[in-house]
Amino acid sequence: MTGDSQAPLAVIAIRQVEKSTGASRNAFEQAAALKALGYRVTILSERGRQALVDAAGARWVRLKRWPFKGPFRRFWFNRRVQAWCRRHRPALLVSHGDVETPDIVYMHNCVHLASQLIHQRELPAGHEVAAIHDHVLSGGRFRRVAVNSRLMAGDLRDRYGIDESKIEISYPGYDPDIFNVERASAGRDEKRRELGVREDCRLIGLITSGNFPKRNVSGFVKMAAELNRRHPGRCRFLVVGKDDVSPYQREAKEIGVADAFLWRTTVSDVEALYGALDVFVLPAHIEEFGRVALEAMACATPVLLSRTTGAAELLEGDHADLVLDSRDTDAWVSRLEALLEEDLPSRGSALSRLVVDFSYRRQTEKLRASFETLSR
Repeated sequence: MTGDSQAPLAVIAIRQVEKSTGASRNAFEQAAALKALGYRVTILSERGRQALVDAAGARWVRLKRWPFKGPFRRFWFNRRVQAWCRRHRPALLVSHGDVETPDIVYMHNCVHLASQLIHQRELPAGHEVAAIHDHVLSGGRFRRVAVNSRLMAGDLRDRYGIDESKIEISYPGYDPDIFNVERASAGRDEKRRELGVREDCRLIGLITSGNFPKRNVSGFVKMAAELNRRHPGRCRFLVVGKDDVSPYQREAKEIGVADAFLWRTTVSDVEALYGALDVFVLPAHIEEFGRVALEAMACATPVLLSRTTGAAELLEGDHADLVLDSRDTDAWVSRLEALLEEDLPSRGSALSRLVVDFSYRRQTEKLRASFETLSR
């Protein structure tokens, strides 16, 4: 990376930037916004891909990783970042949850709330992620905490007593060059043929990166079984994500809906999958935002979301009927029945217009404004 050695230094501390995760994309978006403000940007992480960091115009410093699992591993990362910053004195330190900072902490998940909503129990003492989050957020060194949704904001406010004036809601964005109506619709027919879905069949899909318990794939299987019972053969059901599918395949077989299901791991042309769907569902017990829902809407695919999905906050008002309780299987089935009788293209078009303000470019502009305010 080249740059002005006299420019102020901004550091982004995140444990890994080697995969195309939401957190990694967020870090690269931050790097672009900081560079636009005239900063030199260094990313401190334990794992990474040099090509991705180079593409973001940043410098990568790899920190030594503690080799054993447990809470100390994340505290070790915090110590290594603090030591590096004492030597190099950055003007701004952006933390991604595992590092103390006097500036801004970007939180991507609420592990305590997730345990309550998914498993309906509290986390055990000494939980690896909870321990460092408790340390960073209870310490209160930061000037600001950025979160993905009001869902997150409310949890952190109540759990850690953080003043609302220090919490910023920063919805993730989507890439409009990839996720748009034209690209999605252009690949629809080919993708449906590839999946073996008849023209007269409705395709309902849950597309995610993985973590099937969190995303409530089991609930989706139950919905599919009931919908198939009411309307035999009318629908096919698609699950995409990287996780162990065997428990859910067994469940589908036991309740007689296995033949209606399609299972796929993560794919590169996900926009074509959104275009192939008639309805996208995300019945997650908790999804701190759910960028996949935003991408689906950008592709003009109608969605049904749980009310514990952050992206559902965008549907308030004209599309509140698309938001349901994650555990109310009967309500999901009834709503799917009604939705499949609607003019789905019209609903999808309305959703694609709704999310225009949440494109990557618009969100980067907002991110830049946020950093500019913080730098004053």
